[in-house]
Amino acid sequence: MPREYTQDLRPSALSQLTMLMHRNSLNNIRNPGVYGVRIVMYIMLSLMVGSVYAYNTDEENLIPLLFYVQAFLVFMSVAVLPFFIEQRVVFNRERANSSLSVFSYVVANFLAALPGIALIAVVSSGIVVGIAGLNSFGYFVLNLFLSLVVAESLMHVLGATTPHYIIGIALGAGVFGMFMLLEGFMVPYKSIPAGWRWVHYIAFHSYSFKAFMYKQFQPSGTPASLAILKRFDIENVDVDAYMGVLAGYAILLQAIFAFVLWKWHTGRR
Repeated sequence: MPREYTQDLRPSALSQLTMLMHRNSLNNIRNPGVYGVRIVMYIMLSLMVGSVYAYNTDEENLIPLLFYVQAFLVFMSVAVLPFFIEQRVVFNRERANSSLSVFSYVVANFLAALPGIALIAVVSSGIVVGIAGLNSFGYFVLNLFLSLVVAESLMHVLGATTPHYIIGIALGAGVFGMFMLLEGFMVPYKSIPAGWRWVHYIAFHSYSFKAFMYKQFQPSGTPASLAILKRFDIENVDVDAYMGVLAGYAILLQAIFAFVLWKWHTGRR
């Protein structure tokens, strides 16, 4: 059939968005590897982390806890990459038939993932904050949620640019490892060599970690907590602005994902 006829028969972008959101939501529910298994893993890790710090009375000991929650729970997002690459095959076939809008596909994929990510963030935060007695539950949930959204958005980009999931997982692990190293926990910002500070600024981990630290120790107001903030050079942090940075990071990665699909995944040989 001529291309102009297939375009005329193609559903509107809104109709495609609705249909794709429904389909992706069902796939996320039916496929336990997308969110089901991950939720169980997050619950087990959160219970273990919370129980380790349940009777902690030293504020200094909470710093590794905040780093672990922010860094390792985000790192686990690489587990979803194989399922994203599986979806790419379906996308290529449907786009080859001129029946799929890249914009509708990307937006539907993004929106359908949010409930699962939100559930992970709320459950994990509730366990860790509740057992360990941390501060600022609402911001803790928001921070973890946005960090996971950014991480999955990066997995979308890697899923669209790598030929095999093992390569994608290796690249994702490398990026996360680099960001974790230079986010400001292992090496405080002032001690990071000048040639590596650019990584600190592009790492979304940096903004997430600083927000976790500030919201935990600033409300306490004790000499020990204020000394911790001073040592990590996060005495004055605009947490709302940092949450905006994370949201912007996710949108940018989704835009890159859309461009890669539009440019290189046409479904034609």
